Amino acid sequence: MSDNNGKVILSLLVGATAGIVAGLLLAPETGEETRSSFKKAAADLGNDLSKFFQDSLGKVSSATSAVAPNEEAGVSEDRSAADSLFNSMNSSTNAAQSGSGSKLNSDSQGDNATTAGL
Repeated sequence: MSDNNGKVILSLLVGATAGIVAGLLLAPETGEETRSSFKKAAADLGNDLSKFFQDSLGKVSSATSAVAPNEEAGVSEDRSAADSLFNSMNSSTNAAQSGSGSKLNSDSQGDNATTAGL
């Protein structure tokens, strides 16, 4: 099957080359005019590709520079949110511990009062 694929591709290339040669030979322009038009077309294509490449490079550069500050801002916001959550957890844990300590103290005082009454 790979032999057939190779033959088909080779046939397409030979047919395309024959079509180009026939088109050049039957063109109404002289050889010099044809060559100059090819040179002009190649130069225009080169300029167009250069402009396209520069535009694409500029878009990529601006996209990467626009993303970086937003990522840093997002990290800063996430860090501050995590810090505030951590601080609130610590303060609620400290309040719970001090509240349970005072409850223990009042319970032990009540036990002492009960024992003293006996």
